[in-house]
Amino acid sequence: MPAAAIPRPAIAPDGAALEARLEAHRGGLTRKYRVRNAEQLLRMVDELGFCFAFTLRPGDAPLPAGFDHLSTNDEGRKWGWMWEWKDQLAADRRLYYGTLLVRKPTFVSLRLLPAFYATFGRAGEPDDHLDDVRAGRLSDISRRIIDFLGASGETQTKRMRAALGIVSKDGRRDYDKAIDEVQRLMYVARVRAVGEGREDYNYTYDLFVRRYPEAAKAAERIASADATRLLLERSLELAGAITARQLERLFEWGEDRTRRTVERVEAAGGLVRTARRRDVLLVLPSLLRSRSAKEQDGHGAAVP
Repeated sequence: MPAAAIPRPAIAPDGAALEARLEAHRGGLTRKYRVRNAEQLLRMVDELGFCFAFTLRPGDAPLPAGFDHLSTNDEGRKWGWMWEWKDQLAADRRLYYGTLLVRKPTFVSLRLLPAFYATFGRAGEPDDHLDDVRAGRLSDISRRIIDFLGASGETQTKRMRAALGIVSKDGRRDYDKAIDEVQRLMYVARVRAVGEGREDYNYTYDLFVRRYPEAAKAAERIASADATRLLLERSLELAGAITARQLERLFEWGEDRTRRTVERVEAAGGLVRTARRRDVLLVLPSLLRSRSAKEQDGHGAAVP
């Protein structure tokens, strides 16, 4: 989304002071959640609502990432823990794990999962995806994956790929892109990991509405505009501030919808627009107010 889609403020705040407050705000979350087992990871996701699974890429919205909260300096142990726990917790349906935010592996709590699904404004019907196909938002192979799972139920990816006749290197690459696409649009969900060793390891998938029927049902009671507002507000509570470009990449709501959501949250006092070079920075209002006594004492920002 071009930064111009969200009007720029006339005056920028003290950049150094704001950066210090943002660092303290985010540092508070890092200190609060130190994870050494699957239950602690689940607690963190439940309390945050959503987070990246793995370390941020430069330029991504500065939301927490589960990997960065693993309490060990041993990188090999970190990878072993995360690889096991992400699959275990998702297989037990204790959280959602899949390609979602900025098309990266993402954890979502079951409490907030209906809000994510509600942003799409779908009824949860078997032919919902046809509108996205006609609009060009879903590729033909994505349509075939959805139709196949609708007819066949939970299937591991290698078997599904073979059943769809995808055998070439280019075909497998397009299939991998499509699997990410149907997860991001919440038509399809990962179910469990199967296979031993690098060559055999893969996932089973099913339709999202069949894997998480309670979330799809609860989403019926949430207006799409309310869902986007809730997710933007929570993103700001977690990150302290995000740029307009980061917001668009994070959820991919489209320029007009993103602008309306920002305006709605701003009107309710939930964010302040500030200048950030050629972009617009959306800031949690409390971080722009006068420093609190706690901050002056050097204890950092309170964790939301």
